[in-house]
Amino acid sequence: MKKNAYVIIPFQVKEDKLDEAKQIINEMIINVREKEPGVLLYQSLQLKKDPTSFIHYIVFADDDAHLKHRSAPYVLDFVNKLYKFCPTEPFPLFYDNFESCGLMQDQLENK
Repeated sequence: MKKNAYVIIPFQVKEDKLDEAKQIINEMIINVREKEPGVLLYQSLQLKKDPTSFIHYIVFADDDAHLKHRSAPYVLDFVNKLYKFCPTEPFPLFYDNFESCGLMQDQLENK
């Protein structure tokens, strides 16, 4: 059985570029939703106390889905556009699932 791959990408955008960044994020999520069945979840979370701070939480069906995602042209375009708006370069953090529960986790495991 293939293991899901989990990635978290924390980042911050410049305040004067926030609206543009959110548009770029929305375009990215639309592309992923339409073109990547191997992405089980792509969630953009925005910090309430600091709207310029985000975390992207991504669950891939497996490592192959992750590799396909990373090489997609729209992902490369997203990185080129968004990273210009970030004071420091975002970096992905890779995780293994230790333990979890809940309806969403049950759905992810049954795909």
